[in-house]
Amino acid sequence: MKKVIWALLPGLAVAACGHVSKYEEGVIDYEPTYCYAALGDGVECYREPVLSEGRRLVNYYGKHPSRYGDAPPKPQAAYGVPPRIGTWVKDPEPVVKPMVYLDTPHGEASVQGTQALVRQAHENLTTAIQKDSLRNPNSSTQAESGGAGASGPTSAGAPPFR
Repeated sequence: MKKVIWALLPGLAVAACGHVSKYEEGVIDYEPTYCYAALGDGVECYREPVLSEGRRLVNYYGKHPSRYGDAPPKPQAAYGVPPRIGTWVKDPEPVVKPMVYLDTPHGEASVQGTQALVRQAHENLTTAIQKDSLRNPNSSTQAESGGAGASGPTSAGAPPFR
């Protein structure tokens, strides 16, 4: 029995390597075309298979791409695995501060202090805008007439466009 198996084994190996699927038998006489999925819903077709893009193969006519030859060699990794270390250091976790801390005697935050800080920032910004508008009085009218395709003066009660 073993002699029969060993006698048939080379023949089975050759037959397995030369297998041609039914689909390949049906399209072997067609002009060779190999189509690959592209970005979006597109498909790119070539006359010869692109062996490096075998995973994107959608369909083919002609012989199977694996019968064309060897695939290009895989590129070597640019960087190797770093050496293993025995110790590591972890940075301390950040402290979450839900409110703005002001210089109070005890160093704690208060709702009134936060509101005062926001109010002061608003007042400083308002005075800076007023000073800027006094220095350049025509800047707002130029922006209104030249910006956003406006033609002519705007209505008297309308706020400036920014």
